[in-house]
Amino acid sequence: MPKKLAFVVLTCLFGVTCQASSWAGIVLDRIKQTGVITAGARTDAMPFGYKNEKGEWIGYSLDILELIRQDVENQLGKPIKLQLVEVTPQNRFAKIKDGSIDIECSSTTFTWDREKEVDFSVSYFASGTQMLIKKGSGLSSLDTLAGKRIGAVLNTTNEAAIRTQQPQAELVIVKDRQDGLQKLEKGEIDGFAGDGIVLEGLRKAATNPNNYEVVPEYPYMYESYACLLPQDESAWRDSVNYSLVKFMNGIVSDRQESVTIYEKWFGENSKTPYSREMINDYFQGIVNTYEWIPDVDY
Repeated sequence: MPKKLAFVVLTCLFGVTCQASSWAGIVLDRIKQTGVITAGARTDAMPFGYKNEKGEWIGYSLDILELIRQDVENQLGKPIKLQLVEVTPQNRFAKIKDGSIDIECSSTTFTWDREKEVDFSVSYFASGTQMLIKKGSGLSSLDTLAGKRIGAVLNTTNEAAIRTQQPQAELVIVKDRQDGLQKLEKGEIDGFAGDGIVLEGLRKAATNPNNYEVVPEYPYMYESYACLLPQDESAWRDSVNYSLVKFMNGIVSDRQESVTIYEKWFGENSKTPYSREMINDYFQGIVNTYEWIPDVDY
């Protein structure tokens, strides 16, 4: 596992000696005045954001949002609360654009078309479009999907991937991931397209998880997850990026606080294991484009 840390500085997001008076922008001003960060969260995106059996919101993205909250609290010098608002693939962009939420962190993929309407943070995870299928169905390669009923959630990159890469598939639009799983279990669709890491969590939620598998080994299309942010709010975006890059610093340098969060959701004993070596390489590439953030801010 690569351990060499590169100290390549292309730009400084903001100096660690910034004073509170330098924080400007509608979103940060509102957060400072209200003491609240309003964040969009999902209920169907295990392990990024979902509700457990007690109805509590949990997930990797929720832990990331808490890190952002802590840093903003320190930077603004006052208590800051995190207020969660449920969002869906269909309304997440509208809620960012109309100011209902200040940020959305989940399994949202960066695309250049989306960037025209909203802003994105740096990426904090990578996955890609794969398929959840019944074992033995023989579906895997794009060729095998021709003429098959493939479910996908409307207006997602997964829907776009199937439409463009296998236009001969019979695309079936489903309401959400749970609807997709139910249709697959009932035999109403032959496969359900989604982000591989999320599909693995969805498979565990099936009535008989061992009857299903995620294919193929490598995604049809790779995707980078990032937090959704309001357009043209650079100070707020810098604040969020600072927290994310600091977290990734911690992963590649084995800082316990960061590693504990990652292992909780993606470690070998988690419900959705994901190679630490792969994510280290991914995070290292992102970290290399920013100034190294020390363990202790001065």
